[in-house]
Amino acid sequence: MAHHHLYRVEELARHFASGGCRVVVHVDVQTPSRDFDALKTALSDTGTIFAARQRCEWGTFALHNTAMETSRLLIDTFEDVDHVCLISGSCLPIQSLDKLKSYLAANPDTDFAESRLIGVDEWVHEGLSEERFTLYFPFGWRSNRWLFDRAVDIQRLLRVNRTVPAHLQIAVGSQWWTLSRGTLRRILDDPKKRETDAYFRKCWIVDESYVQTMVRTHSRTLVNRSLCLTEFDPQGKPFTFYDDHAHLLQRDEEHFFARKIWHGATGLYNKYLRGVEPMAAARRPRGGSLKVLVNEGRENRCLGRPGLLMQSRFPVQAFERQHRTARPYLVLDGFDFVYQGITQWQKSLGLPLAHDRLFAKDAVKFADDASVMPGGIVANPRIRDWNTEQFLTNLVWNARDRQQSFQFHVSDSTRMASFLLKDPNANILFIKGAWAVGMTPNPGETSAQFRRRTMRLKLLEKKHIEEIEGAETRANVQSWTLGEVMADPALPLNALAAMIEGGKLTDVEALPTMRHEHGLGELALNMPVEGMQISNQQAAHTNVSQFKRPESA
Repeated sequence: MAHHHLYRVEELARHFASGGCRVVVHVDVQTPSRDFDALKTALSDTGTIFAARQRCEWGTFALHNTAMETSRLLIDTFEDVDHVCLISGSCLPIQSLDKLKSYLAANPDTDFAESRLIGVDEWVHEGLSEERFTLYFPFGWRSNRWLFDRAVDIQRLLRVNRTVPAHLQIAVGSQWWTLSRGTLRRILDDPKKRETDAYFRKCWIVDESYVQTMVRTHSRTLVNRSLCLTEFDPQGKPFTFYDDHAHLLQRDEEHFFARKIWHGATGLYNKYLRGVEPMAAARRPRGGSLKVLVNEGRENRCLGRPGLLMQSRFPVQAFERQHRTARPYLVLDGFDFVYQGITQWQKSLGLPLAHDRLFAKDAVKFADDASVMPGGIVANPRIRDWNTEQFLTNLVWNARDRQQSFQFHVSDSTRMASFLLKDPNANILFIKGAWAVGMTPNPGETSAQFRRRTMRLKLLEKKHIEEIEGAETRANVQSWTLGEVMADPALPLNALAAMIEGGKLTDVEALPTMRHEHGLGELALNMPVEGMQISNQQAAHTNVSQFKRPESA
């Protein structure tokens, strides 16, 4: 069964024909005629038969019916056929044809098809399951998606519940089956076929249920597995095999075919159709099993990787509380208000990337005044503000081999303040009231304007503190009041030094010093700030002589 990349179909058909197999090919009617004619001409010397072309839309009865009628053509034409294998144009034989023929000859009148009873065995992971057989499906999912969905909604509202014919016990499974000649003939000539077809014609994804149901009636010996290796994610999308999966397919001794093979996997086609071991595949790493790789791929597709978002991942955010960043990082909230040279001091402790203000209103200040960071992230506030959360996510992801920190205050971005508090990788060190250091009137600013500006910052911080104490906070937050820091400047510095991965303390002379701003005392007396009950004299003479070496450093 094929519909595109017909040059690969030609290679497959020639391989089977040269191995003594009878081959019938069906090409979807939507495939361009010139491509079909070229394929027919190319295989004219192989004895390959081409079935009458039909439109085979995925999920519809037509896809199943075409496969069955093509199988009928095969056994009607060739009397020596004892087993029929249904494969697609994107399958590959991963074992020799001699081994396949010997295996089938040793299992005469044996059928290999998955057949899991609906409602008993869990085979359908996501989407419609039992409703495939209790509702009507007059529209194609791909060609008429809107009508398909509305028809399902209306039938659910009306509580439509079709009756399954009494002679059927519905089962589902892989559509890539291998049936003995006798079983296939009995299914095709079933006396109740007209009634069975009429029922399944309005079911959904019939190719995963018709044969799987009928083999329970007509098979003399049924092996409940497919000879074709297929792996699907919970959304029903097949995993694709590439050249660097050659070692995984080589280890598989249970299956004779594999699907789905990328049409550009020249190494795999050379290996399994021509017997040429490709150098490109030979250089690939040999570790890991197929099961581990598939489970990892399934998890990455459905859950994503922390800190890596892309077009296909963004819609899932509607079902998640918030995406995570790739690794832990440090957020210094208010430190640059209180300490001079805090970024240089972090570098002296061994922190690889100590940024300044990443979310300042008019600038992005990367470490070492860099204009571009790994991943092509530029120091442009207009680009950053297009999606600030993704800006930080990309920054952390593209330098995930190194620890990073940055200076922040809620006045930079309330949106990012909320994002940081919900990120479990954020380690936030917060000095309450630090914004008050240096709060003096701007040139030409009236007293009323100065008070409004000060009150705005105070209210922003108050809401920020309330959010920190909220139930949705997942970040690791440590906080001190400005008064506590004035009394003992070593408190936040000790905590910061202890959180730097593999950091080492430097000499006391290299420690950051406190900022001395003449407006702090006046502001503290006239507009009390959270946790700041200090005098002008204390504000003017505070230093870091009390700094203590943290035990963890």
